[in-house]
Amino acid sequence: MRARLYEAAVNLAAHPLLWTLTQLARRTGPLCRVPGWGFIVSDAEVARDILQRDDEFTKNGPGSFARALTAVLGPMALGNMDGAEHRQLRAAIADVLAPARADMLVRCRADGVEALRRELARGASVDLAHFIRGWSGRIAFDVVGIAPPAGKEEDASHDVVRLSGRVAAVLGFREPSTRQVRIAQANCERLAAYFREGYARPAPASSLANRLRTLGLTFDQALGLVLIFVIGGTLTVAAALPRIVALLVDSGQFSRLAHDPAGIARAIDEGLRFITPLPGTVRIAHRDVVVGGYNLAAGSRVVILTCNLARDAKLFPNPDRFDIARIHDPRARRLWYGAGPHYCAGFSLAERELTAALQAMVADKRDLRIVKRRVAVRALLPCYSQLMVRLADRRI
Repeated sequence: MRARLYEAAVNLAAHPLLWTLTQLARRTGPLCRVPGWGFIVSDAEVARDILQRDDEFTKNGPGSFARALTAVLGPMALGNMDGAEHRQLRAAIADVLAPARADMLVRCRADGVEALRRELARGASVDLAHFIRGWSGRIAFDVVGIAPPAGKEEDASHDVVRLSGRVAAVLGFREPSTRQVRIAQANCERLAAYFREGYARPAPASSLANRLRTLGLTFDQALGLVLIFVIGGTLTVAAALPRIVALLVDSGQFSRLAHDPAGIARAIDEGLRFITPLPGTVRIAHRDVVVGGYNLAAGSRVVILTCNLARDAKLFPNPDRFDIARIHDPRARRLWYGAGPHYCAGFSLAERELTAALQAMVADKRDLRIVKRRVAVRALLPCYSQLMVRLADRRI
């Protein structure tokens, strides 16, 4: 109950109206129509069907996230692309975040999680929200293949996450105002400044910058792709780690990981299911279609509540219980990363970052205590702005 109450507080602080709507939608069936919102999907199997029908349900159209994404990042940002163009570009950069490279990226920044382990081991209180913002920001530079300013690596790593949050602020379920778009564009330019100059310099062969240059793209043409990798790669992990750790502590399950390191993978899967970092996504019906027994006219807006898919009782018995021993039904496993052609390109890297951080925290085989927490207000991805933790005095 304690874990659920804190999670409710995180969600309410970020999206009070949306969170209330999601709770009501869970009780109205797999698909329902809400005036001003469109068709709301809360059923995992219906959602997977829609997400896999890329020719009938597109990312673009009135009321879509893609419109705001295009206004800020330009037309080539993956998340605002459909059809053959999207598939071809996705295939061309697939190995940038392939599992083998994700392993390498995290290994190369192992000093970050080792510093976390040492700080906790000596009895210090550590702000996990601050730690993961800096560490994920540093890895984002490595993904692109461009180094942060010399001597300012830590500050730059935090700044790209801060700016990413400001740019992403326009990607809500409501159409942003002209003023909001202008503010996001200004922050986009500040974020791009970290990468613009270095784009023309030699970069690792497997880096995003090198791959995009190989495709013949200038920085201005590649801007959307570079920044969507940075924004998506930092904000999701930065939101997820503190919430998953808080769940483990609040539910009394953190101590179980100390003697079962193999359980970390299950804990991450269950944690991501329970928190669902991105609460929802939007598709637009490209033509008249039938889904879930409903006739949807061309242009209909479909809001897929990812947070509700992960609480679908048909696939997850007792869905409101956080249980790291849960075996996930393969029909819905990792649905919070999406499905079909737009399945999250960075899922391998995100899971490896979360795994490395949790391994560092359980290495000393002591329980964890939350010293202080503060939820973020009006954040695009519900999260903690601060989560101070320290290890218990005695080993488990």
